[in-house]
Amino acid sequence: MLSRLLRHPVTLIIGVILGLFLLYETCVRFFAYTGDAYVMSDIVVVSSEIEGPVSKLAVQNNEAVAAGQLLFEIERTPYALKVQETQAALATARADLELARDEVNAAKASVTAAQAVQTNAQDQLGRVKALETEGYSPEATLDVATRDVATAGANVTSSEAQLAVTARRVAVAQAAIASAEAAVAKAQYDLSKTVMTAPEAGRVVPFVTRVGDYLRPGSEVLALVTERRRRVVANVSERHLARIRVGQRVLLTLGSEPWVLHYGHVSGIAAGVARSPDNPRVMPYVEPTTDWVRLPRRFPVEVTLDNWPEGLGLFNGADARVLIWF
Repeated sequence: MLSRLLRHPVTLIIGVILGLFLLYETCVRFFAYTGDAYVMSDIVVVSSEIEGPVSKLAVQNNEAVAAGQLLFEIERTPYALKVQETQAALATARADLELARDEVNAAKASVTAAQAVQTNAQDQLGRVKALETEGYSPEATLDVATRDVATAGANVTSSEAQLAVTARRVAVAQAAIASAEAAVAKAQYDLSKTVMTAPEAGRVVPFVTRVGDYLRPGSEVLALVTERRRRVVANVSERHLARIRVGQRVLLTLGSEPWVLHYGHVSGIAAGVARSPDNPRVMPYVEPTTDWVRLPRRFPVEVTLDNWPEGLGLFNGADARVLIWF
């Protein structure tokens, strides 16, 4: 049999290729393997929320930092002055409110006085009318009393209008105080952001920012590689997706320990990938080509080690190789 195949090498080659193909198709029904995998953990990018020159850098490349540790400072003098300015504006607004309230009290007193004069003028008009009916009061006196009542009524109306104006001034002053308080809070918040601390523990990724660099809001200064959610991300061919489930066992090797086997389990499967690198980067994009060969679409599958080896450093982006059992 073997000699017959040897006399027909084309048949032998085709048979070997067919056998390897069948073996491969059989194997992929039971496990998925990929060498396109890498180590990953959560990365915190620390950015500036305000603008200004960097006045101090408190960390160095690759330094381990604790949560709350100082990272860098932005020149605080302009922001401290802004706090003083807004506090002075707030004090002025509060003084204006007290002045407006005093004006309200004065306007209320004026209304009371005008009403008293009006009441007296009305009483006087009543007496003059009674005397005029009995013939004891001349007509001129009645005219004067009538004029006094009209004048007193006009004064009451004017005082009440002035009271309404001063009441509105109180409302304006109160609004000015609210605005000034918001400005003070904003200035104090900006001042607090001149000092940036580590939001959590991690290691500082090499960065290029230096003392004196001028930052804008949103400028990325440095990044921290944290120990949170340590995992391996394996880009698995789409043909395996129908059989991959969360919790399946995984055998893997890490680039930092290429000859040591580690065990883990599938902890997450990407629901989708971007079809183009130009799409918004809210979804992962996996390059579908290697050199000139176009590969099937691959989807990120997250793998969590059962136990991260003691003393094994976390090197984000390091290579890994993954074998998933279905």
